[in-house]
Amino acid sequence: MVVAHIFGIALGIAFIYGGVHELVQRLRLQRKLVRAQGVFVGHDDVAAHGAGIHARAGRFRFVTQDGRTVESVSAMYSFPGPKPGRPVTVVYDPARPERTAERLGVHRFLLVAGGPMLMAIGMAVLIVNVQGL
Repeated sequence: MVVAHIFGIALGIAFIYGGVHELVQRLRLQRKLVRAQGVFVGHDDVAAHGAGIHARAGRFRFVTQDGRTVESVSAMYSFPGPKPGRPVTVVYDPARPERTAERLGVHRFLLVAGGPMLMAIGMAVLIVNVQGL
C-alpha cells in the first residue's frame, strides 16, 4: 500500500511539474506573439469516438508579416470541425510560425486552463496520496 502512495506522490509531482512547465512556456510565448488573419482550409481527423463520430482538428492557413504562407493544425479539436473558408484569427511567434501557430481562442484557453488544470490535478493527487501514508 505504501508503494502505491509513493507512486501516487510521484505522479502528482509530475503533473504539477508539467503544469508549471506548460504555463511558463505559454507565458514566454505570449510576449512574442503576433496576430494574423487566416482561413480554415480543411480539417484533420484526429480521433474516433463511439457511434462512428470523428473529432476533427481545424487546418488553417495564414500569411506571416514577412510574406510566408504557413499552414498549421490546431491543438484542439471538435465535431464536426470548422468549415473550410471560414476566417480565423491566428497568433504565432514570428521566429517559428510553423511550430507556434494557433487559433487565438485556443491559445487563450491553453494559457488560462492548460497549465493551471494540470497543476490542480497534480495537487489533488499529491494531497490524497500524502494523506494516505
